[in-house]
Amino acid sequence: MSAPATPDLVIVGQVTIDDVVPAAPGPWQRQIGGSSLYAVAGARHWIEPERIGLVACVGQDYPFDVAALLDGIGVRCALTQFEAPHLIEWLIYEADGSRRSLPRNPELLAIGAEGSWSQPASAALDAALQAKMLQMAPRLRQIPETWCSASAVHLCPQFGDRHGETVRGLAGRVRWISVDPSPHYARSADAAALAHKLRGVSALLPSAQDLAQLLQRLAPRAAAQALSQAGFPEVVLRRGGESILVAHAGQLHELPVKRVAPLDPTGAGDAFCGAYAACRLSGLQPLDAARRAAATAALVVTCRGVEAALALERPQI
Repeated sequence: MSAPATPDLVIVGQVTIDDVVPAAPGPWQRQIGGSSLYAVAGARHWIEPERIGLVACVGQDYPFDVAALLDGIGVRCALTQFEAPHLIEWLIYEADGSRRSLPRNPELLAIGAEGSWSQPASAALDAALQAKMLQMAPRLRQIPETWCSASAVHLCPQFGDRHGETVRGLAGRVRWISVDPSPHYARSADAAALAHKLRGVSALLPSAQDLAQLLQRLAPRAAAQALSQAGFPEVVLRRGGESILVAHAGQLHELPVKRVAPLDPTGAGDAFCGAYAACRLSGLQPLDAARRAAATAALVVTCRGVEAALALERPQI
């Protein structure tokens, strides 16, 4: 079957260069990564790959062939190149499964080194990192015009006002839009502020880490209800290994999650969001979509790296 001119589900997000340092002593490796690719991995479990389109940006030195990778599984790809180096990050894993990231680009490391990593130097490095992340964050104009009439769009975490800009531009053109909010704006916002920023979003899919300030004031169930009452038609609050909260149509549901021993926790939330969007596109109700998305995330953490995640078979429900 030939791929449609306009994908049914468009995923907008970033691709990354990850230098992965394992917790156990051993060699590190450079690998392709990124929220958008993990979202594609989740979505393709529930709809045909040719119904999916990816929008992303790559730097002039990006070493991986994203288009070829996705073409190999039948997914459409719209890439924009920016005339600057791509961000490279060390991903340093700990024995408990947690990780931290550090920039590896020489020009970024030089900012901290020049100031001996003083507080002003750290602030300058943070500003430079944010500028680099904005380069990697696709804008509305980088979504192909014919794709702007897709049935559904999922927006992976993005810096700045990329989410608001894209949602405003797609209003009235796309039937259903989901957003995985960036903690860079969501962690300090209350429910009303988020609803104002993301007016027109069909489904908000945050993690507990994204809502740090809101969850300091409200219990998780109350926070999900507050977001629903603020104007989000669907709210799916992900809480790691704890139950998922789904607020929809005036009701709040709690969905237990299956605990698994993760090999690599990277991308679990992104895969959840991609799977949720695909299931909603297929006509499933929010609770059923969340159940399938949780099974997808549990499967993704049992493999290592996004290429392995893209090759996984559909989970058993």
